[in-house]
Amino acid sequence: MKTKLFLTAALLVSAATLFGQHVKVDISNQSIGGGRHEAFVTTIYHSNEADVKKGWKALLKKYNPEKVKGGGEIIADNATVPSISSNSIDIYAATSESAGEVELVVAFDLGGAYVDGSHSGAKTAEEMVYGFAVKMTSAGIDAEVKEAEKVLAAKQKEVDKLVKANDRLHQNIDRWNGEIESATQSIKQAESDLETNEKEQDAAKKVVEEQEKAVQAVAAKLKEVK
Repeated sequence: MKTKLFLTAALLVSAATLFGQHVKVDISNQSIGGGRHEAFVTTIYHSNEADVKKGWKALLKKYNPEKVKGGGEIIADNATVPSISSNSIDIYAATSESAGEVELVVAFDLGGAYVDGSHSGAKTAEEMVYGFAVKMTSAGIDAEVKEAEKVLAAKQKEVDKLVKANDRLHQNIDRWNGEIESATQSIKQAESDLETNEKEQDAAKKVVEEQEKAVQAVAAKLKEVK
């Protein structure tokens, strides 16, 4: 239970700061949407490119695009994001994976101009990308926690099995010690009985010898009579 609580707490703490890996969004000029444009860039940890693309496509559906293309870049045509623009916009996203990290680059096309840091919709765009990165990273950590818990449960079963075996061994030792003690007492009693038996044999032999003498005496008297 303590281990599970610890893992859960670690997951919550890791939502924004992940073992030294900070989820953040930078705005920089990137090659995307058929040219170089201002874009929102973040890194997603504990995930993979396929899951990130799948998750991003699912997120785009919230903005009612006419269609979502998923070739090299993911393109949402005519999406509706009122807090960025009163008009429909195109959203471009590109991903690349390296060493267990996925870089996500997102550009918001207003119809020729792109959302940059000075645009009124920059905060919404940044929050969209940041929220997605945190969600995907948290999901990846959650999956790792569940896998770690499975391994922990398996190891705990091994420990429980060894503990039970240890208990059985102690029980056997106690039983055998009891049998040894009982056998020791039986040996001591047998040795005492043996000593008594030998004494009784000696006494019985003396009685037999005395009786033999008595028989011989009676037999001698019989001879005298004849």
